[in-house]
Amino acid sequence: MPPGGKKTRKTPLPPKVKKPPDLTPHLKFKYKPKEIKTYLDRYVIKQDEAKKALAIAICDHYNHINNEQTEIEKHYIKQNVLIIGPTGVGKTYLIKTIADLIGVPFVKGDATKYTETGYVGGDVEDLVRKLVKKADGNVELAEYGIVFLDEIDKIASSTGVGNRDVAGRGVQSNLLKLLEETEVPVNTPWDLPSQLQHFMGGKSKSNKETINTRNILFIMSGVFDGLIEIVQ
Repeated sequence: MPPGGKKTRKTPLPPKVKKPPDLTPHLKFKYKPKEIKTYLDRYVIKQDEAKKALAIAICDHYNHINNEQTEIEKHYIKQNVLIIGPTGVGKTYLIKTIADLIGVPFVKGDATKYTETGYVGGDVEDLVRKLVKKADGNVELAEYGIVFLDEIDKIASSTGVGNRDVAGRGVQSNLLKLLEETEVPVNTPWDLPSQLQHFMGGKSKSNKETINTRNILFIMSGVFDGLIEIVQ
């Protein structure tokens, strides 16, 4: 007891401030555009504008994911990427190199190989399912992957009246759903290996049955013949 016989009141310690939950345990993105550009310079010569643009787009996308716990970020509309240019200039290698750097799965597809869901041919949702395979069955990691779709300009609708454009407008419609946000089934009835694994009790790295596309970055490219002349 202190001099004077008066008791001192102990002020309770303030409660510990809880750290916001880590919404991205499978992705620790910590890069700046300049760092990504410098890294790409080690593997790809020239194409400075393409490297700068991709570096900025990648940082913008994944930094928004890291900050998604704020109310403002929850209403953020994802910005995907469109690259205009000829084939065979190393776009695929650039994007794959970035994916390897930040540790996310990467898949590439040719837009002309896909048809509307329910028709013979590939389904654009297959691209998302391929991310899971690239992530070795880790659905959570696949939800932060990168999808590169080439020749996107070739799926413009070209059908006449009364004909079904299963490789044009139908694909565009399905693709738009993926670009915004949707749930894609991990397994499909025609994916026999996955179905057999499911019925035989095979283990996977995730119990999730669907893949959310909100945080998947879609990068599309095409030649778009005549577009530059129109813009100029």
